[in-house]
This record gives sequence, C-alpha cells and structure tokens, in this order.
Amino acid sequence: MPNFLAGPGQGLPLPQNLFPSELANAPQDLSNPYLSLKEGDSFVLPSGDWYVHTGNLSVVQYLDPVTGVWRIAPGAAIGNGGVQHITSDGFTCRLANLTGCPVAAIIANGGTGYVQASTTVVPSAGNSTWSPIVGGALSVSSVVQIGGNYGLPPLVAIPAPPPGGVPATAIANINGGTVSGVTLTNLGAGYTTIPTAVIIPNPFDPNLSTGITQASVTFTLANTGAITAVLCTNNGASLANLATLTLSAAGAGSGATITPVIMQTVKTYSIAPSLGGGWGSNPLLVTVGGVPTQAEAIANPALNLTNFRPRPAQAQLVAAGSITGTGTMYDTGLFVGTPLAVLATNTVPTTAATVTLGMGGLPDTILIQPAP
Repeated sequence: MPNFLAGPGQGLPLPQNLFPSELANAPQDLSNPYLSLKEGDSFVLPSGDWYVHTGNLSVVQYLDPVTGVWRIAPGAAIGNGGVQHITSDGFTCRLANLTGCPVAAIIANGGTGYVQASTTVVPSAGNSTWSPIVGGALSVSSVVQIGGNYGLPPLVAIPAPPPGGVPATAIANINGGTVSGVTLTNLGAGYTTIPTAVIIPNPFDPNLSTGITQASVTFTLANTGAITAVLCTNNGASLANLATLTLSAAGAGSGATITPVIMQTVKTYSIAPSLGGGWGSNPLLVTVGGVPTQAEAIANPALNLTNFRPRPAQAQLVAAGSITGTGTMYDTGLFVGTPLAVLATNTVPTTAATVTLGMGGLPDTILIQPAP
C-alpha cells in the first residue's frame, strides 16, 4: 500500500488551530501539543489522526453507542505513558483524567419492586450523574441442541439490548464434541425481549473440514423489578474525599445496594504511626491490589471495571535503621480501589513500619501530536 511522503528533514506536522474553538459547538483544538488535565478534566480529540502519549493518569475513552457512557478503549494503554495512534471523528473519542472521579457502580443487591420510569440514583457527594437500569438481565434457559463434532469451544453471539442497556456475553463449554453448557460472563441489563443467541463454530476449529452439527441455546429474562445496572453518565468533579461518596436508589422499590467504583491514584503517603527499625538503606514502597472488593449480585464485570488491571505505585524511601523520610515517588499508580502498601528492603527489619496511603486525584500532562 502507498505510504505518506517522508524522508530526511521532513518531520511530523506542527500543531495548529484547525477550527475557531470559540464558535458554538466547534470541536476543541490546540496549538500546543502538550495539554495538562486537572483531575476530572477531559479533552475530546479533534477529527483526524493523532499520536497520543497518555501520561501516567489519563485514559483514552470512546462513547459507547449501546450504553451511552464513555468507556475505556479496549487495548488502550491505560495510564502507563504509552504512545497510541488514534483516529478520531471529533466527537466520540476523548482523553480523560478521571482520578478521584466515579467511573462505574457495582450492584451488590438489586433489591425488589423497582420501576424503570420512577427509579433514580443519587450521589451523596459531588456532581456525578447516574442512570439506573431496572430488570432485563439474562439467565440461561437451556441448551436446546448440543450439536456435535466440536473440536474447540464455539463462540456465543448475543444481540445487544436497546440503546441505554448493557450487552450480555457468554461462553460455551464442550465435552466429547458437544456443547455441555453455556455460561454468562456478563448478565447484561435492559433487555426488553429475549434475544435470540447464535452459537458460532470457532473459525480455527480443526473439525470444520469434516463438518460440525450446530448447537443452540435459549435465554430467559431475569431480575425483574431489580436494579440490574447503574451507568455513570457524567463523572463529575474529582472528589476531595473518596469515602464521602455513596449511591442510593429512590423510587417504588427497596433493598438495592449500590457501591461506586472510583478511579484513583496515590495522592499522599506517610510512614505512621510506626517508623520501624532495622531497615536497610533506600527501602522500596510498592502497592498490590487496588480493585473493587464487593461481590456483584448481578455481574457485568466488563462494565463495572472489576476486570481493571491496576498499575502499582512505586516510591523509594529514606531509612537509617528506622524509616526517616518518604523519599521519592516514581509512580503514583492507577487504581479503581484502595491498594495495599508493601515495603521491601535488602535486610531483615527488626520492627515493622506502617504506611498510610492517601488516595485521590492528581493532574496529568498528555502529548497530542498530529499524525500525517
């Protein structure tokens, strides 16, 4: 395929204002390739091709046409400073620093008796907005036809619900060449009718050439009257105190338990109350964990970021027997839950030290370079 003109002395294009940004509804634009985002800020990428260096805390998101919420782009470099090539239409791709902001919600208990038209979800702090979905989750009814001669588990294709709902996903299990069961990996939400799923042979199944007997599965609608999902329609401002945010449902029903998922980083850390003893020079502080710990009653992990992989924080401390200073923070990390701090040293300490983490939001700087 043809390539762009390039050669010695010909570099990437300089940033330029392509649109008068002061006009109403005009796309945002920059004349400087560097942009700092305060926690809670977002920037919609103008139309075109871009090389984007996301910094340590920013994420690339697209506007999901089904759920109607901004989602972290699949395969995107999530806050690790990676460079990505992004093609934008000017409206549905953005860069966001969401540290200190709610990004999703986990349904620990869907409750009973809720009605879609009258149900609302209200945050106790901040100005985030939320859209609850009542009912319309799926459950497996039966494997109608078990099929035959499958060499690899086939794929399960489930149609999406109407816009504003959450798509369900599933996997098939095989035993002896037949489908022994179908497991929902995301229960979905907002289905108004039972979708017709299709079981598709794996395109790399070695038995395709000898013939495969098609299997089929049926689903039923589940959790009628329960809150099956809560979508974050606007992340709002970064919270100064993450613990102040709770979500409560109002409406005809009762019993729902909704826990917000908040993207966060290590904003502060201190060695207190114990400075420890017997620590070698330059002990290392790292973190483990940092994902939601609540169990989902209505599981949609692809939406609720429970499958988010946190990036650990790292800092080098100062010690002379006891830990005398907090040293240098190399990476504040990125999480959707509170991590656990761990100290490592080249000696065996005689007395443990205590690390206290302060979680929240911090500014970030991104690089947006026009591509030819």
